Amino acid sequence: MAQEKLIDKVNDTPLRKIAYPLVIENLLFLAFSSIDVFMLSGYSDNAVAAVGLITQYTWFLLLLLQVIPNGATISLTNFLGAGQVEKAKKISRTALQMVIVFGLFFGLVFAFLIPQILKKYNIDDEVRLFASQYAFIYSAFSVFSGISIVQSSILRSYGHTKDAMVVNAIANSLNIVGNALALYGWFGIPILGVKGVAISTVASQFAGAIILSVRIACLKDSKYSIKNPFKIVKSEWRQILKIGVPTAGESVSWNLSQLVIMIIITTFGTEAIAAFTYLMTILRFIYMIAISIGTASQIKTGHYCGAGLQQTAYKNVFCYQISGSAVSLFIATVIFIFRHQMIAFFTTDVVITSIILSVMPVTFFLELGRSINVIIIPCLMASGDIHFPVGAGIFSNWMISTLLSYVFAVLFGWGFIGVIIAMACDELFRGILMIFRWKSKVWMYKKAV
Repeated sequence: MAQEKLIDKVNDTPLRKIAYPLVIENLLFLAFSSIDVFMLSGYSDNAVAAVGLITQYTWFLLLLLQVIPNGATISLTNFLGAGQVEKAKKISRTALQMVIVFGLFFGLVFAFLIPQILKKYNIDDEVRLFASQYAFIYSAFSVFSGISIVQSSILRSYGHTKDAMVVNAIANSLNIVGNALALYGWFGIPILGVKGVAISTVASQFAGAIILSVRIACLKDSKYSIKNPFKIVKSEWRQILKIGVPTAGESVSWNLSQLVIMIIITTFGTEAIAAFTYLMTILRFIYMIAISIGTASQIKTGHYCGAGLQQTAYKNVFCYQISGSAVSLFIATVIFIFRHQMIAFFTTDVVITSIILSVMPVTFFLELGRSINVIIIPCLMASGDIHFPVGAGIFSNWMISTLLSYVFAVLFGWGFIGVIIAMACDELFRGILMIFRWKSKVWMYKKAV
């Protein structure tokens, strides 16, 4: 009876009830992130360029850690949909164990490797110094971020999206306070600049990890045992990795291609780097809505497929995708109308502003394609159809986004706008491909667990 109630809880819950806490959480995160950039812009444009540059590496580190929550989420939702509650609890324990191991290893590797890579960049010395400082501190303690991501994924898999939202909002608020202390020297505290911002980020992630762990322990359905923390169950590691590695493959490929694209952008100067950072910050307000709907859709699809309700998933995902794209285009229109005001919030530099304004019309196509990908791809993966979207993503990231960025921006001499056009082509190509894949119903014959 308890298992049936758990299945009904997610399958019978409307998508909007699962999605809206995710939307609020992501929007709050974006708001806090934007405030981060705004606070840094008041400190130094070079600091903004440095953090924007290093974000490509820190996101790549998080994507490596994302292997664990990706594998855990799909495994958990399928096990819960099938009523295999005990297997789900074991997966939760193993996911925590794995992210600690991965976080410590990759964090230390990145902490020492990134500053060496930055020496090869043709950038101002101050930008390089700021970027190295932030990269070392953030990477060395990235295990806390990994723990937070895993614990949030566990809560969401059980349908507790509100709990994850509240805790992450608290953590982000603490980060803003920490940034203010680091940049403004309140209460006589020395102004630490970029180093202080990195320390604030790490401290807030640590706080979030602790609060999330306590919350999971207080909930009867999601609570799991952490006895014998050093005991490794190979079958559970394999279960998470067989899903997590390929699902993260697409994101890793995308991020690697972004690193190459960023190298192309650096050839256009510090203003172009700052413009790209500001532009991506603004666009996050568009695609984070679709990402929230995609995450909720993945949870629903995983439960549906675990319960053998593939036909229900087939019909519903089309509705989810149409809703996500409509919202994305609406927000893109609002941002376009108020583009001057939004850009002025971040910078008054004439050159940076003109660069951003020149590419704004292209973002409609970019976000349309992205809204399709961030909804349908997670649903395909939740059903067990993992390798096709990963392979398509790797091909498109490199042969369209990266290659065309070089062709348009460098060979054709289009500059910064050439990069954005290439990125839009990538997203639209993959989006169309994913729609045809979902319509083919091939994924119905795949199994995640």
